[in-house]
Amino acid sequence: MQLAQEPLVPGVERDAPAQELLDGVSSLIRAVRCVEHRHLAFDGGLRRADASVLKVLLRDGEQRGGELAAKLGVDASVVSRQLAALEADGLVSRRPDPADARVGLVSLAPRGKAELETLYASYTQHLRAALADLDDDAMLAAADTMQRIAHAITEVNRSARRTPPVPSTGVR
Repeated sequence: MQLAQEPLVPGVERDAPAQELLDGVSSLIRAVRCVEHRHLAFDGGLRRADASVLKVLLRDGEQRGGELAAKLGVDASVVSRQLAALEADGLVSRRPDPADARVGLVSLAPRGKAELETLYASYTQHLRAALADLDDDAMLAAADTMQRIAHAITEVNRSARRTPPVPSTGVR
């Protein structure tokens, strides 16, 4: 493990590669959010959270609101409110679950699919222009690395949620 020469906190060693990765991911997130903000603001209605819901429905198909919430890592009440607004806008449709009429199934409406495809086509065009010096193989390699990092972090978080925290002794 390579350590930086100057730690952020005196007396605490800094893991330079991990910190550089964290800084790079943070920069990437900020850059993507700027692009999203520009495109979503221009769109005039679709919020980032709405696009996330629509993307899950496009990828995974019809499902219960609770499943959506779990995949998005938010409370079911949050998704329920989002779905009501998305349904009112004609972007999703809901129907009773034949296996349990107390529960509804949500699917992506044709208008939602069209709006999402338009949005992501614009994102893709912007990304291609920004990364014009990278060929397809380099972009796919970067995507693979980012997916591996995201998966590893997600797995660590899942494990941490299943493991009860160790009580602090209060001794320093």
